[in-house]
Amino acid sequence: MRIYFILAVVCFSSLAVFSQKLELAKASPFSAVQWEKEQPIVLIENDWYHFEKLADFSKEEILAYCKKKFGYKWKKRFSEDLVEVLIGLGYQPAINVRLQLSKEGVYEEIIGTFTSENRQSSLDYNNALEESKSDKTFPQKISISEALADIKQFEAILKSRSSYAQVSTYDYTAAIHNLAAAIRSTTIEIDVNKLTNELAKIMAEIGDRHSSIKNEAFDTQSHKTHTLKLPFGVTTLDGKMIAVTQDAAAKSYSYYADSHPYLKSIDGVVVETLISNYNFRDKKAPTQAKLSKGSSAIQKYGELLFKNNTECPDSVTVVFSDGTSVKTETVQLTTVNKGYYSKLFQDSNTTQKEVENGNFAGLSSLLDQNIGYITFPQMYHYNEAEGLEAFIANTFRRFSATKALIIDIRNNPGGGRELLQTVANYIVQPEQSPWIANVAYLRTDGPITSDEVSMSDRYLYSYHSDNFTDTDRHAIDAFTTSFTLQKSFDTSKFSNPFYMVLHNGSKPYKQPVYILVNENSFSAATVFTSAFKGLPNVKIVGVTTDGSSGNSRALYLEHSNIRVKVSTMLSFQRNGTTLDGNGTAPDIYIPVDQIQVLKGVDSQLNKLIKRIAGN
Repeated sequence: MRIYFILAVVCFSSLAVFSQKLELAKASPFSAVQWEKEQPIVLIENDWYHFEKLADFSKEEILAYCKKKFGYKWKKRFSEDLVEVLIGLGYQPAINVRLQLSKEGVYEEIIGTFTSENRQSSLDYNNALEESKSDKTFPQKISISEALADIKQFEAILKSRSSYAQVSTYDYTAAIHNLAAAIRSTTIEIDVNKLTNELAKIMAEIGDRHSSIKNEAFDTQSHKTHTLKLPFGVTTLDGKMIAVTQDAAAKSYSYYADSHPYLKSIDGVVVETLISNYNFRDKKAPTQAKLSKGSSAIQKYGELLFKNNTECPDSVTVVFSDGTSVKTETVQLTTVNKGYYSKLFQDSNTTQKEVENGNFAGLSSLLDQNIGYITFPQMYHYNEAEGLEAFIANTFRRFSATKALIIDIRNNPGGGRELLQTVANYIVQPEQSPWIANVAYLRTDGPITSDEVSMSDRYLYSYHSDNFTDTDRHAIDAFTTSFTLQKSFDTSKFSNPFYMVLHNGSKPYKQPVYILVNENSFSAATVFTSAFKGLPNVKIVGVTTDGSSGNSRALYLEHSNIRVKVSTMLSFQRNGTTLDGNGTAPDIYIPVDQIQVLKGVDSQLNKLIKRIAGN
């Protein structure tokens, strides 16, 4: 076939137009990009062309850079972030650029113009494709080749986006290759649910507690055994698993097997194995959180087995223990939910509903011994709870003369960090301000020279940020002289550190502050806890929090549509440990006791009040 080359002559009143500096960070000469296998076809002035060259860069050079730099997202970055790509190649584009294009074997050179409108149009085009893709009905099974392609994409996500994959000692690459080998050895189609579970096991071993692997098309009703549960509740006491049954009339619990309260095994599998291996999602959680979440997972026995690609029977043999002797019982599984819900958890839900209705009165109270008390069922965003910020300010004014203050964030699942900033105004003292509360690194293969939105939303800023004063930077300098990371990592794959710095307000609370936490204080709630730990006027009370702070991002595997959510940030406490896997340990250890577990009496709070009163 003869190839023609046409040079399109473009007249300019001045050659200066070529040298005009492009000030836009987000711009493109193309209004859309589609792909023919791995070849880009670009839309310019409502006509599609095969892309061949830009300035002095060939298509091969540009695409090779995109693949190396951006991994599985290389096509998206080419179509949406071409300016960044070219700068990465050492080329600062001007407003106008020479483009070499082709159509049906005919080549032509034209002048393209970088505009933000083109880039937005390209972004809209990509989004429309994604939306049309999400409207598809995805199959329950995929071919072996499709499964292998998704596994390869999964590995690329971990390598290019996951922060914790970079610090984990787990050889996830070997595990992925073993999974791929197992799939190659089969001759049948691959069940998407089973593939989801196998990928989830690999992700769990990395230790990213904000990660998840999910088949969003999964229908629980189509799998009968998935909803089967044990006919009793399961919870923990003194570090052991116990089986309980509820007395609805008395609003309390008693031991299911009477004199044998401890759950020892189910169908020959000891609870320790069920907690550590079967409930792999929480395998890397702090000890108490691992036990607590394990108890809930065991109670939902059908779901637990399903996630392990194991068939669930209609009945199971359960062994109970009193610590010395055992008692065996065969029980029928049920679809009725007979799980354990603590009084504390129920009260938290009630308060949460009141807040949703704009009623904040239940959040604070004056306790005996002139002790102030305020509870946060979640880390609220103020735009979701209008008036809450003013309520908190008024509460601190009202409690200014109290003997002490208890801030209760037990069972708080997290949320935003606005509350943390507000509370800091009152409990950070002038002599400790500025206070370095959190240090984090963002997963990236390229430099980040300014603040990043996903980090500033968490009040994390770079050292030279305009959000910091020279006084803040001096405080950071002083802090970093003794700050040592407990995990080493390849710094070339992460940004420079981002810092959260807290300051005192004009009217700080002068009395002691006690932050009451438990193993269900998670995400932003545990950031809240760790941020204030170490202040002379603050004590953390309860048990170690569940930790975790990850800045997670969700991505989808191409053929199975499995959602892969990974953390893109490493978040460190002031002592240099990661929040994930460690949580924040209390200064004053007060676990739940039998009365609190079975009768719903808040022994943790009562013991803390007694301790404060005795000081």
